[in-house]
Amino acid sequence: MLASAQLVVTMFKLFIRNLPSIKFWLANVVFWLVLNTLAASYSYRVAVHYERPSTFIAIWLEYLPWWGNWALLTPMIIAATATIEFNRRHLAKFILYNSYVVIAVFTFYWGLTLLEVSIIKHGSISLEVLTDALNRLWLSPLHMDFIVYLAVFGAGYAITYYKSANEQIIKNEQLAKQLIQVELHSLKSQLNPHFLFNTLNTIASLIRLDRKSNAVKALSELSLMLRKVLENQNNQMISLKQEIDFIESYLTIQKMRFENKLETEIIIEDGCSLIEVPFMLLQPLVENAVQHGSQLESNKNTLRLHIKIHNDKLEVSLTNKVPEKNENQGFGIGLKNCRQRMEKIYPENFTLNLSKLDNDYFQTLLTLPLGQ
Repeated sequence: MLASAQLVVTMFKLFIRNLPSIKFWLANVVFWLVLNTLAASYSYRVAVHYERPSTFIAIWLEYLPWWGNWALLTPMIIAATATIEFNRRHLAKFILYNSYVVIAVFTFYWGLTLLEVSIIKHGSISLEVLTDALNRLWLSPLHMDFIVYLAVFGAGYAITYYKSANEQIIKNEQLAKQLIQVELHSLKSQLNPHFLFNTLNTIASLIRLDRKSNAVKALSELSLMLRKVLENQNNQMISLKQEIDFIESYLTIQKMRFENKLETEIIIEDGCSLIEVPFMLLQPLVENAVQHGSQLESNKNTLRLHIKIHNDKLEVSLTNKVPEKNENQGFGIGLKNCRQRMEKIYPENFTLNLSKLDNDYFQTLLTLPLGQ
């Protein structure tokens, strides 16, 4: 008994919460008044045609209880359909609960209609008046009331299904975004040990060569880089200026190791510095170019990074000299990671092209959309 009472209270609270908004109520009232007006207009035109004495207002008021009461019942039926969830596994409960709703709706509808018809037609309520109104109700097309109810009932479940589908779409989009963020965080975290290993390897080389002052400076630059990594561990995007500062710290360390083998040229055209790019997106590309240059026997191998805005896109061009034979098979890690991250952030809206130029030079050309 207590469980049944709690169920009734719970369903009533849910029913109240599912009542439509004020805008729906207003639109609903207008809709049923329009239908009442159309029905009254038809009867008035028939009366005029057959020369029966009548006025449009009188006919309109006579029809009002039959159509106007649905303006009150429709939001309640909509709320009931949202409260009684359709579930094939509990079909019997669904039918039972809706049977209760049907009984409640028509008891209220016909009872209220009898009272209103009595007042509008006779101006008072008495047993004789109510009996006359009941006879009129019995002779009225009652099947139309059930058709109207079924129409409202179907509309209610259509609205409920539409809302449920929209909510599911929003949930799916949120889950997809969360999944992408997790994947991006995973891809970004893969870069940290990769770049850290290479940088520590460079510092170790400086120590072995007894270039302690350079090793100390390299450690200082590395601390700046690690601080930047920690500051942006939860950020996917940073300004291009911050990314370039990170790259310059990395290049400072590499120049100490390779000395005359490496020359760098970084050109950032006006209007690019504040554009946001994924953190540590360009650094793996630069690292890849540096590693290629480390295999060359020649000196002053130029690594040129040129960034500009072209055709409403951020264009990053990286050119570097490459050896005829690539002995290091690990250079593709950064490029693969870079491509995977961009596929998540800029799906089908970026380009990453690698091409060989003349004089053993190689170009990495990256374009990113602006403002995303």
